[in-house]
Amino acid sequence: MKKIYLLLFLAAITGLIALTGCTGKVKASLDKEFTLAIGQTANIAAENLSIKLTDVTNDSRCPEGVTCIWAGEVDCVLQITANGVTESNILVVSGAGGTQPTVYKTYNLVANVSPYPKKDVTITKNDYRMTLTVSKAP
Repeated sequence: MKKIYLLLFLAAITGLIALTGCTGKVKASLDKEFTLAIGQTANIAAENLSIKLTDVTNDSRCPEGVTCIWAGEVDCVLQITANGVTESNILVVSGAGGTQPTVYKTYNLVANVSPYPKKDVTITKNDYRMTLTVSKAP
């Protein structure tokens, strides 16, 4: 009987983790795309660099199905640790498509944020995912 309770407990914990969003570490490499949910940290060990998506503070991208004057943008708060020094930065991603690199110290960050807004659909914080590629700046 104790084994059944233990299995049920482990199944409940696993389900809770899945429902509350993705936390934890993501292995990443330079020039390779990776994806972060809010609360996740990517480690690029070869560069002594980690990037954590801590929040999405603004999403003014023009929703699909709506005509807008401008494409809007989404603001993502990143906590970046390079060589032991941690800084918070806001990465602004345009809703116009075609991602332009953002320069952070000696790195280029190219980001995309999903899901893209749709008319009459609410996006929760747990829904957001940032796809990021980090490369050395020329």
